[in-house]
Formats: sequence, C-alpha cells, structure tokens
Amino acid sequence: MHAALAEAGDPAGRTATALIRGDDQQGAIERLEVYANAYFFRILECLTEDFGALRHCLGAELFHDLVTAYLLAHPPAHPSLRYAGAQLASFLQDSAAAAPFRRRCAFSPDLARLEWSLLAAFDAPDAPVVTREEIGSVPPDRWEGLRLEFQPALQCLTVAECVQPIRRAYDRGEPLPGGTAGTKRVSVCVWRREERVFHRILPPLEATTLERARAGARFGDLCVAIADACGGDAAPGHAAALLSSWQADGIMSRLILA
Repeated sequence: MHAALAEAGDPAGRTATALIRGDDQQGAIERLEVYANAYFFRILECLTEDFGALRHCLGAELFHDLVTAYLLAHPPAHPSLRYAGAQLASFLQDSAAAAPFRRRCAFSPDLARLEWSLLAAFDAPDAPVVTREEIGSVPPDRWEGLRLEFQPALQCLTVAECVQPIRRAYDRGEPLPGGTAGTKRVSVCVWRREERVFHRILPPLEATTLERARAGARFGDLCVAIADACGGDAAPGHAAALLSSWQADGIMSRLILA
C-alpha cells in the first residue's frame, strides 16, 4: 500500500487520511490495507475455483505468485469477478512476466485455456437438443443437403496432449497424471448438456469433420471428405457413427434441411 501511495505521488497518504478515519488500534492507511488485501484474496479465491487443475500443477505458492503478476498486468475491468480470469491464458502464453510459470509448467497456457472454456460452456445460452427421432425422420433424398447446427456451449480447441487428461483426473478427484507439453497437440471439444459440462479429445477425423460441419458444410460434403480420408467403403459407417455420437453427446441443436 505504501509503495502504491508513493507511485501515486502521495507517499504520506494525505489523501487517504483525509477520507478514511483511523482509531487507536489502526490508522487510516492500515485500515485501507485491510480492504485492499481482502479484495486480492477474494480474486485469488475466485481464480482458484476457476483454474483448479492449474493451481494443482503449479502449487499453491506459485499460483499465488501467478495471480499477483497477472493482476498487475490485467486488473479486473468488469464488475463481476466471473470475468477476472479472462486474460489468464493469453498472459501465460505471451507475457515475459509469466516465464517462471511456463518453466514450471510448460503446458500452463493450454490448461488455462481449457479451464476457461469449461466456464464459458457452463454460462452459454441453452438450446434444444436433436433427438434420435428427428434424425430418423429426415427423408432419404434430403440427407445430402442437410446442415447441422450446434449448441452455443460447444467449443473446440487445440491443446497439448497432456492437458485434457490432467483436467479429467482433477474433475474425478484422482491423482493428476504427470505430463509435459511435448510437441503433440490434440483437438478437444467442450460442451454442456443440461447442467453438466463435458470435455473429451477428438480423433483427427472427427475433429476435421466437426470443424467442417460447424462451418456449415452439407452432410453430403462431409461424407465425401470422410471417404477421401478413410476410403469410400468405410465412409458411410464413419459418418453414421459420428452423427450418432454427436446426438448422444447432445452437441447438435438443429437439423437444417435444404
């Protein structure tokens, strides 16, 4: 607090003492420090809840230091602390001040991205879920032009291979697996069904097919791309399996018939 006052050009704290009343036990500056520290620890508590696996990987002390460095670079700008961690992943990725945390946990930017996406999925708007009956009612001659619309909560991101298993173990209360960022990266999808948020690694073919479908590709074009990847004979089975999996996961919200 004294350093902040000095930086503001009021090292004696005259402005604060004019506005805040002290007493026999604490002066004005000491009282102000209580509130300043309480605010920091409230943010720390929120970010501990939002980035639980990251805190576990870094350790409590280093996570405390991370939050301190992060808040110096990105003080909260929104009235709700829900958004306090919005820039944490980019801070870990790009800031020179985050180098000590990257050295301790090379995959920390990706883990922060995944954990933030879980929050975003939970807060996303509700939408209908496509049922098996709706899929079964599509006329055969309409399948080629069919387009799929997906849940607002659905997110796809590319992260270090170790990140999703770490968060999965954290969700289950299991020991977190050891891991390093390495060079291999995988696609992970995050979504919400009812009040639960899910995440899983996508096989490469599913990742590229889902990306095309989300971009608005027709089902017929998706099948052609699948055939190019795995052969014409296997394409129908792969396409049907993906559609069934997406329906079971509840990530599709609407079938759009051409």
